[in-house]
Amino acid sequence: MLGGIIPILFTPFDSQGQVDAAGLRRVLRFELAGGVHGIGINGFASEAYKLSDAERQQTVDIVAAELANAVPLVIGIAPNSLSTAIQQARHYAQYRPAALMALPPATMDNGERALVEFYVALGQASDVPIMLQQAPHIPQYRHTELSAESLAEIAERAPTVRYFKLEGPGSAAKMRELAPMLPADARMFGGGGGITVLSELENGAAGLIPGVGFNEIFLAAWAKWTAGDRAGAAYIIAGGQALVQAVSGRGHEMSLHLRKRLMLRYGAIGCAYVRQPTVPLDPANLPAFFAIVDALNLRVARQVQ
Repeated sequence: MLGGIIPILFTPFDSQGQVDAAGLRRVLRFELAGGVHGIGINGFASEAYKLSDAERQQTVDIVAAELANAVPLVIGIAPNSLSTAIQQARHYAQYRPAALMALPPATMDNGERALVEFYVALGQASDVPIMLQQAPHIPQYRHTELSAESLAEIAERAPTVRYFKLEGPGSAAKMRELAPMLPADARMFGGGGGITVLSELENGAAGLIPGVGFNEIFLAAWAKWTAGDRAGAAYIIAGGQALVQAVSGRGHEMSLHLRKRLMLRYGAIGCAYVRQPTVPLDPANLPAFFAIVDALNLRVARQVQ
């Protein structure tokens, strides 16, 4: 079963806006060297919503080959129909992922019951474990949030749906409500860049699925948490909160810019390009941001020689 800190890799681009395969491999190696418990690709943090089908396939190929089963792999999918979802589940099964992180179809608002039946049917058709992703903080998915009762029903009717990534406002409260309804072998994960990770852990999360760059904060806190030292975990998280808030507290697109700037300065990538449309980044704000990073003595602050 998945557990712990499982970052979603961003997709580096070169100066022409094309996928930078070498950069993606270096970002992956950076995270593995930090001791993460798994790796994810093609989530929001990967800018998957800005990639073509061929590019999403390309990033999976790159990551799966480089990872070589060193840690569990989570592959994100965002199908717009049940038929497409089943096709993608069967296709990506060849990579033997630990889970497919599946967003709900979001183009139309067909109501909660339609989404329940979508996940039940996907779970029943998939041989790969499904991670049901709830992302109401993303405008396109605001209307797709499911109640705790609906999530529990999905878990009961589709045993392959065993993971639930719950993020955005109210994630910890949703976990508290859902936890007693789930089977013993189902697990919940937080996201949202780790802004509310402590509350999520306190309410039953089995780990965190953040972005990249400074996961040693979460890894250290996780080690304390799993050792039963809640005060120690809270202390570590509080110490890194200024950085977590600076990156993840200003919206998803800004977090992409800042994580890429961190990894550019470190030397893992050669370009910090974020695909359009995106929010503007004022370079004048970067020195203050880097000062927050450097004060924490993180690996990403020590540039590659």
